[in-house]
Amino acid sequence: MKLIKIISLAAALCLLPMGTTFSQSDMLSEQMQSAMVNINTADLKQLIKLPGVGKKKAQAIIDYREANGDFASLEDLAKVKGVGKKMLAKLDGKVTF
Repeated sequence: MKLIKIISLAAALCLLPMGTTFSQSDMLSEQMQSAMVNINTADLKQLIKLPGVGKKKAQAIIDYREANGDFASLEDLAKVKGVGKKMLAKLDGKVTF
């Protein structure tokens, strides 16, 4: 009887870190999504936080968006003057549409 209690307690303790890991994973996923910038709604300050985007490029993105409508994909950003393949690679996974 005592052995069964010990085994049950050991099994419960083994499961505890797994539950914590899933919780932490969910929290991390939510943080990553909230850290992503929606390129179609972002203002100048938000765009500047993106890697490789300064004031001029952020303003160019806003100007293009206002003149041509929302971006549908990462590749659409390449239509903005000064945004090329290297910039797209930096932004991949950091922006939403």
